[in-house]
This record gives sequence, C-alpha cells and structure tokens, in this order.
Amino acid sequence: MSDPQYRFAGWFTLDVRLLVALVVFAAALAVLVLAIKFHRRRWDEWIVGFLALFAVAFLVGLIATNTIATHPALKVETLFAVP
Repeated sequence: MSDPQYRFAGWFTLDVRLLVALVVFAAALAVLVLAIKFHRRRWDEWIVGFLALFAVAFLVGLIATNTIATHPALKVETLFAVP
C-alpha cells in the first residue's frame, strides 16, 4: 500500500444534530419493536435484538438522509491526492 497512486486524503463534514436525531430515532424504533415482538425472551436475546435493530435502523436512516436531504448527515467535501 506504499504505492503513491493509492495515497488520497479528503475532507468530510458531519451534521451532529442530524446524527443525534438518527441515533434517538433508531433507538426508539428498536425499543418499540422489541417491546412488541420479544415477549418472555432471555436478556441476551433482548440485547442482540436491540443492537441488530438499532444498526439496521441507523444505517437506513443515514442512507436515506444522504440520498434525499440537501444537507446530509455525512458528506465527503473534497478528495485529493497526497504527494
């Protein structure tokens, strides 16, 4: 990987308010689905279910904001070669 043709850097921006909103939305959605579907399960199934649902909801929300919104949560501003 020391080949100069693979040396790139870039600037990216994060919208922290939108990321916090996505985290809260994903957590609320995961808790809601767990409360409806996971009656009388073991605690480790609750944790795995929460993490899986949270990750899916967060990634779907992040992809949706990056494709639809005019100010996405994560945006690559510039990409340039490093000498």
